[in-house]
Amino acid sequence: MLQLNSNDSLCSVFPSAAYLNTGIILMNQGRTDEAKRTFLTCADIPDENLKDPHAHKSSVTSCLYNLGKLLHEQGHQEEALTVFKEAVQKMPRQFAPQSLYNMMGEAYVRLHKLPEAEHWYKESLRAKPDHIPAHLTYGKLLAMTGQKTEAERYFLKAIQLDPAKGNCYMHYGQFLLEESRLLEAAEMAEKAARLDGGEFDVVFSAAHMLRQASLNEEAEKYYRQAASLRPNYPAALMNLGAILHLNGKLQDAEANYLRALQLKPDDAITQSNLRKLWNIMEKQGLRTTRP
Repeated sequence: MLQLNSNDSLCSVFPSAAYLNTGIILMNQGRTDEAKRTFLTCADIPDENLKDPHAHKSSVTSCLYNLGKLLHEQGHQEEALTVFKEAVQKMPRQFAPQSLYNMMGEAYVRLHKLPEAEHWYKESLRAKPDHIPAHLTYGKLLAMTGQKTEAERYFLKAIQLDPAKGNCYMHYGQFLLEESRLLEAAEMAEKAARLDGGEFDVVFSAAHMLRQASLNEEAEKYYRQAASLRPNYPAALMNLGAILHLNGKLQDAEANYLRALQLKPDDAITQSNLRKLWNIMEKQGLRTTRP
């Protein structure tokens, strides 16, 4: 690992690609401040006297893209856009810009600047007409602005481009749910969870959709799966407890509520659910762990 507090002295030794790779590793480790510093240092490396200035410019653009993405995820949309715009200015001709343009659209959506967002989503699709993330983000924007038929077309196109990608079914399912097409949404949720069964967010969202469609047995299956993927995540255990509670599996529900409260003792919803559950169990003559 590079010693990140001496970045300046490394410029002459390591190419920008080394900074890019180091920044990505730090980002994946959750060391966001160090990642930011690394990406910034990369962006400031001059391109004079380099053997491969095009490769250098591509790495610098990628560093700026990743820095902007970090800022976007931290809620700093204006700063993110400043960085993204610098990336657009610095990118070499051979750089594939579709992800950069799509992220610019995302930042504008967060700022509620929807015409600007639409412009950059369209630019992303112009740069790469089969770019799946832009189909999904543009689909969401169209749905948001009431263009439902057109939105659905983009979601279906994303699925057509990669039928094995659970995330596409999940986005379409969310759209169907918002349109109160509950059974269709549930079908998409199950497809997503079957395809991406190891992805917590997909499985957890699928369980929510099935529950909203009142398909409680199916929802239980996926809440169990979600809790097994993240056994120490209080929200997963609380939701599993809640569906077991609804499905009449009271002692199993109690065990999951208690485990959730071990991990997050002050959670008011879990505490309230557990009190209700204990009242039901006591009426039925079941033993509880109520103090």
